[in-house]
Amino acid sequence: MAEKLNFINTASQASSSKAARLAYPSNLFDDYTDYVKFDFYKYQGPFQGDGGGDITAVDGANQADQITKQLAIYNQANGSQYKRYPGLNPSRIIMYMPEDISTGYQTDWTGKGFSNVGMNSLRTAGNSLSGDAGAAINSFVSSLTTAGSALPTTIAQQIATGINALGNDNVTTNDVLQGALGVVLNPNTELMFQGFKLRSFGLKFKMSARNETEAIEIGKIIGTFKKVSLPSFGPDPGGVADVGKFGKAILDAVTPGEGAEQSNTNYIGVPGLCTVQFMKGNKIHDHLPQYKVCAITQVDVNYTPDGTYNTFTDGRPVAVELGLQFSETKLVYSNEINIEGASY
Repeated sequence: MAEKLNFINTASQASSSKAARLAYPSNLFDDYTDYVKFDFYKYQGPFQGDGGGDITAVDGANQADQITKQLAIYNQANGSQYKRYPGLNPSRIIMYMPEDISTGYQTDWTGKGFSNVGMNSLRTAGNSLSGDAGAAINSFVSSLTTAGSALPTTIAQQIATGINALGNDNVTTNDVLQGALGVVLNPNTELMFQGFKLRSFGLKFKMSARNETEAIEIGKIIGTFKKVSLPSFGPDPGGVADVGKFGKAILDAVTPGEGAEQSNTNYIGVPGLCTVQFMKGNKIHDHLPQYKVCAITQVDVNYTPDGTYNTFTDGRPVAVELGLQFSETKLVYSNEINIEGASY
C-alpha cells in the first residue's frame, strides 16, 4: 500500500512562470532547484456529502471493501477534496529551503496496572474472543467472587464501598488490604498503546529584499499566509434562519432595497488549509518528509530581524523574518510509510 500513496503531487501544476506564483527569492525557479511549495485551499468539512455513494446499498464483502476504500480516501486527504482558496492571485508560494527541516512521529504508551484477578480475566477473554466470547466471559465473571484467589480482593472491595457510602471517605481496595493484611494488589504493570498524534512542525524564513520589487513580493507572501490562517467573518452557509440569501428576500419584501446586501453574522468561516511540499524540480523530494493537508496554526512576523529598523523609500522593511507553524489534518499510519523513496 505504501508504494501507492496519494500525495497531492502537483508536478503537473508546476510552473516556472512568475505570474503563476509568489516566490522568494524572486529568481527561484521550480524547474531545476530544491524548494518548498505552498498551495492554499478552502476548508472543506470532512463529513460533507456521501463520501462516494451509499454503502448501505452494497452487500456483504463488497460493502466492507467499499468502506475500506472510502476510509483510505478520507485519510489520504488528496487535493480532489479541496477547492483553491478564493481571492488569492496567485494561490501558490515557493520558498527557498529553510535551515530547520525536521519532522517527528509521536505515539502514546501508558503503563497500566492489572491485579492477578484482572490478568486472569484478560487471559480468559483473550482465549475466548475467537470463539463464543460472550458466553465464556459471562461464565468467568460470574465465578470470580467464588474463586479462592479473588476472595480477599472481593471482600476488600465491598468493605471500601461500604465505608465510602457512610461518609466522605475516599477509601480504596488497596487501603483496606494494606490496613487489614499489610499487603496491596500486585500492579502487574504493562505498557499499553493508547493512540498516536497529529504531526506538527514549523518553518522559518528570513527574507531580505534586494530591491523594491522583491520587497513588494515579500509583503504579498506574508499577507497570503496571514489571510489563509485566519477565520473569515459572516460567511453565508445558506440556512433559512440566517440573514443570507433567504433573509435577503424577506427583508426586501418588508423594506424594498434595505435587504440588498447579503449578510450573515451568525457564523465565522473556518480558516483555510495548505499543502507544504518539499520539492526537487517539478517532483516530490524523495529524501525529505512530506505532509498531508495542513492547517496554519501560527504566523509570526519579525520586521526588525537584524535588530535595526531599515526600510526602502516607500516604508517597506528591507528584511523580514517569517515564522510558520503547521499541524497536519490527518493521521499518518505505518502502512503509509515507505522504507525508501517519497514518504510521509
